[in-house]
Amino acid sequence: MSRIVSLSGALRPRQWVKNGLVFLPFLFAVRIAWAPDDLSSVPEILSQLLLVFLAFCALASSTYLLNDLMDREADRRHPAKRNRPIAAGRVNVGPAAAAMIVLGGIGLVVMALVKPVLGAIGVLYLGMNVAYSMGVKRVVLLDIFIVASGYVIRATVGAIAIDVTPSPWLYVATGAGALFIVLGRRYAEVRLAGDSAAEQRGVLSEYSGPLIGQLLSISAVGAWLSYTVYTVEAEGLPGNDTMLLTVPIVTFGLFRYLYLLNTSREAEAPEQLITRDVPMLAAIGCWVALSATVLVLYG
Repeated sequence: MSRIVSLSGALRPRQWVKNGLVFLPFLFAVRIAWAPDDLSSVPEILSQLLLVFLAFCALASSTYLLNDLMDREADRRHPAKRNRPIAAGRVNVGPAAAAMIVLGGIGLVVMALVKPVLGAIGVLYLGMNVAYSMGVKRVVLLDIFIVASGYVIRATVGAIAIDVTPSPWLYVATGAGALFIVLGRRYAEVRLAGDSAAEQRGVLSEYSGPLIGQLLSISAVGAWLSYTVYTVEAEGLPGNDTMLLTVPIVTFGLFRYLYLLNTSREAEAPEQLITRDVPMLAAIGCWVALSATVLVLYG
């Protein structure tokens, strides 16, 4: 039983929250995939998205296992990552590799059954993550773009699954926000590692000094600006610009995340940083509620 629990921990279920991005296109697909005056199709749409969400959880966990297998020696020198099940020796290489293959296969099959093109996107996602684990993660800048692209892929998969074509600004805002989160993680890793940054992750030495702070500031501005433009310019959103009401909430979320990056000891794990902080959770809840209200009333 303890081995099963340890293997479950190696799947990093806390990071599955990122896969919730597959539901994002549905939220903004009012009068396309669903309409306030006709909700009969909503259960079918949500069940489709739930399948895709679960498939992506399997794919993501497969890549986490691969990364932990490749990095188990380096993780043992990290003050926090050494507690990961594989690095700590609680999960052996054989079972971890078997679980990686099975989960990857299940994820691809489910996505292909939902729509064949989703299976192809799943293969692309796995290929990018294999490349990342095999060496791209040691290439400065390219490493953050590979990780950030995974967020955009999740939103794209959600749109394809329900046959909608969201505004390009949705993808721009998602990509900019992803860069902000990923750069925030690098910023926190450099801050917390101090002089031992290069020992814990080789590429961190390339981000030391003023560079990472500059990149983080640029990405924060890009995320805020692209979302603000999205609320005004995107097709399908209310023409009276009422989505601008959500901008202050997004602004608070960006500022709060920056604050946590500079104060929290858990800043290296964005999913934990966000899901354990009450103000951040409140901001996310308010954003979802206000966005849905605006879209239902004026969409």
